[in-house]
Amino acid sequence: MVPEIDPQNLPPRQIDLINEGRRLEGIDITLFGYFGGPELQGACIGRMQLDEDGQLPASNYDSPEERLHALVQAQLLRGALRRSIPIVLDGIFEDIFALRTLETADGDVGAYVTSAAARVVDTLPRAYRSHYTSGFLQRFAVVLSEVAAEFELGWDRARTFAHGLAVYCLARSGVRHADAEYGTKLGAIGIDRIVSGLLEDTDALQGTYQRTSGDDDAASSWFTPYDAASRVNPYLHPEGQPSTEQIDLLEHQVTSEVPEKYPGTSRQVALRNGELVDISPYASRHYFLCPVAVEQAVLDALDFTGLPPDSEWEDLLLYIAWHGAAEHPAWKSYHYIAPGFEGEKAYVALVAGIDELESPVLTIQYVGEVLDES
Repeated sequence: MVPEIDPQNLPPRQIDLINEGRRLEGIDITLFGYFGGPELQGACIGRMQLDEDGQLPASNYDSPEERLHALVQAQLLRGALRRSIPIVLDGIFEDIFALRTLETADGDVGAYVTSAAARVVDTLPRAYRSHYTSGFLQRFAVVLSEVAAEFELGWDRARTFAHGLAVYCLARSGVRHADAEYGTKLGAIGIDRIVSGLLEDTDALQGTYQRTSGDDDAASSWFTPYDAASRVNPYLHPEGQPSTEQIDLLEHQVTSEVPEKYPGTSRQVALRNGELVDISPYASRHYFLCPVAVEQAVLDALDFTGLPPDSEWEDLLLYIAWHGAAEHPAWKSYHYIAPGFEGEKAYVALVAGIDELESPVLTIQYVGEVLDES
């Protein structure tokens, strides 16, 4: 069933969606089944233009109307895919934070994965739900970020099964959002058209979703490159999550060898008793993928304690820290002078470590009072 689209009478919100899709420069709409020549820019939204002889620019369509319908449909699919990127990336980070919280508190991870609160993890194959931990989702978040970047810069092909799975998650989210918010009625056929256009082979993906029980080793193999010579992020290495010394590509690690004050299980104790304040939700949206906490002593020194959530005091700590991590990716700690809103200053250190689950974490630790900046 072809989606019901009136290309001659598109509502303004669908025109906005089409224009949004044009920002996805790494995706050519021929991937979504349109072969009628170049799409036109501007207010015409791709309306038909005949050549000098009054003929269609390509022989794939019987009429200008048929070509226009195919063009608009492909443009809407591309727009839906573009809109899915922030939705899915925000969702996966929320899932990671929720699962990490439940894992730490010995909560019911399985119940969350199947709940209405789940944002992305509930769209992954059901047969493998026992594998969906916060660590697993961290690796999948890297894949989603890579795929989203390639949509912007130039899509080639899925390098691992997880990359193909990411394409499906983005397509599903984008089409459902477009149908609900833009009235596109793209439906399941729209999801299928995106997935089949971006993936060379969808059989393995379909088979994984159809399984009722999963192979214990299959989920970990999702991050293994199809081609042994293919370059993938070291964080996705098939041997599992890398050690702290290997995660520089995620910019988690930063080192003048300031010791970690709260290693392993002591980190959760410090979070519970208030010595540490978790800022992971904010940090994951703007800076770091792994959990980030800051010592309460830092907040007291900079007079951040008690500020309203919308003050975004986290930026004053994280902006400098992120640039330090990017400039010195092999370091394990990075000290800097953190500013307050009213001229306060504190000497702090961003310290990389691992928690009780041996997953990478970052802590902003108080070093001392700033006496002489020189």
